[in-house]
Amino acid sequence: MTPFKFAFITDTHLYPNAPENFASGLQQQKHSLALYEKLIEQLNAFDPAFVIHGGDIVCGGKSFGMSAEEYEHALYRAEQLGKRLTLLNNVPCYYIPGNHDLHPETGSKASYLARFGVNGMASTSFVRENIRFILLDSQEVPEDLTHGYISTNQLAWLECQLKRAADYGEEVFIFSHQLPFPNVEFQGIGSRIGNSAEFLEIVAPFEKQILGFFCGHLHLNRVFREQGMLCIVTSGIICYPMMWRQVHVYPDRIEVCSSPVDLPEVLAQSEAVNPDNNPYLYGRPTDRNFSIFRHALRRKA
Repeated sequence: MTPFKFAFITDTHLYPNAPENFASGLQQQKHSLALYEKLIEQLNAFDPAFVIHGGDIVCGGKSFGMSAEEYEHALYRAEQLGKRLTLLNNVPCYYIPGNHDLHPETGSKASYLARFGVNGMASTSFVRENIRFILLDSQEVPEDLTHGYISTNQLAWLECQLKRAADYGEEVFIFSHQLPFPNVEFQGIGSRIGNSAEFLEIVAPFEKQILGFFCGHLHLNRVFREQGMLCIVTSGIICYPMMWRQVHVYPDRIEVCSSPVDLPEVLAQSEAVNPDNNPYLYGRPTDRNFSIFRHALRRKA
């Protein structure tokens, strides 16, 4: 196996010409374009094999008062920024939708799919060095409902992907915007996929193959295990601590490191809004930097 690296980013909440910073200034929408541009610059310097965006690319949905015209413009700008990765370093960027990527008036995903879909779909999969990457569309809902939902058809597709991975002896990473299942800290339905019990029925038999789940939505760094499965929640770019994940894949292990967006003045503005809450968002050292030992190595032991 050839070692490689990839990046996971999430919750950029791009809002060009934003009228204000939301969440009392914790979210820095007025600087969202500058944050995204600096992020692209850092990603190009990191030079990953590919990038995965975990959703909430823009500020659609219900919460931000974004007009239909502003929504279309934000999607266009995000698409152009993503192309800088492809054009400069020939790095593909894969996207999954978040609840704020839905049309602010109709709840439609049509404009999102036109720019970021793969064959008209918001879910996809690919294989790199015997790891199957499964990207889920957890926004199979009529509008921005905060919680996600995965349809019966997509669950069947997921099961087929996992069976195929088992047949070929592949390990698996799964990506969704919302949490795939609750845990002790995050019980509320607004944090997760609404039909997480059905989801767990599908994935549980493949626990030994699954290296971990990546998601966003909660705007913080957290790593936990639920029913033996590893879940990696990643900070939003739009607010403190403004971090993304660098993931280094080796034959025996995977090293995950958190990297801040290098705009200290913007970070300081977000950090100053609610200092008491910052340690909660920042997470423990093990929420930011950690190792995942490859399952294949465990089976041989």
